Amino acid sequence: MSNNNESMSNNNESIKASHVAAVSTKVLTDSKNKIKAIAEKFSLYGKITPKGEETLETRLQARITQKQLLEQANLEQIIKLSYDLCHDEPTRDPDPDWLIRFLDMAEQIHNPSMQKLWARILKQELIQAGSVSLRTLQILQTMTHREAMIFQKTLTLTCCIGNDKNKKLLTSIKQRKGSFSLQRTHQSHIDYSQYQLPYSSILILTELGLILSTELETNAISPTEKLKFSYHQLAYDLYPIRKGCSLTYYRLSPIGQELAHLIGSQPNDTYQEELYEVLLKYFTISSKEK
Repeated sequence: MSNNNESMSNNNESIKASHVAAVSTKVLTDSKNKIKAIAEKFSLYGKITPKGEETLETRLQARITQKQLLEQANLEQIIKLSYDLCHDEPTRDPDPDWLIRFLDMAEQIHNPSMQKLWARILKQELIQAGSVSLRTLQILQTMTHREAMIFQKTLTLTCCIGNDKNKKLLTSIKQRKGSFSLQRTHQSHIDYSQYQLPYSSILILTELGLILSTELETNAISPTEKLKFSYHQLAYDLYPIRKGCSLTYYRLSPIGQELAHLIGSQPNDTYQEELYEVLLKYFTISSKEK
């Protein structure tokens, strides 16, 4: 009998624990409680949970102080990260106006990953003054962490075409057949959605000004010509199998190029294999390491 009572007691405790967990989860996810938590965090609770004789001015001063402390903490963290990145590289003084604008924008950067990027920017500007424009900083400041991740993912899929070192996102390879008046086109498209980069993500980067909105196309490549093509550390010499072959692509904007240089990227092995297979349909390939 005592074992039964003990079992019932354990079951009751388990039910209570489940109920507490469910209530805790509700508190964490309930929109009303979430707004209340935000109000408490930023001293904006005056109309929700008034506290005694506390005045509007008191709450304002508390919020301003908290904001300034957070901004100071952000700047100190970015400066420390930049300091840790530096060694004995020769530097020069950055433009004073650039530095002031940098600090004004950097104090608003709260995400740890983004703070690391801003730290790299500061180091880069000290080593090579003028390498990061204020316009680039302005766009970077408006970028969310999600948008930055989309851009970084895009960089893993970019290539270089011809002698132009600017990064491009290859969209298709075209093969025109027949006479000019009766021309037919065979085209192989690159489906980036399988690499978690849907067209909507490309549009986001276009709106941010990191990718040019117009899809561009190379001139038709003669079978007697060689086209240089590189994907990260792999460099290809492409020789068209037939005449009338061209490549379409999106090009990173000058600001996108600046950020790409700062962020860096690693190749996507799966994409690299698919890219090679697609190129083989149209080109004889001679490959080499960069």
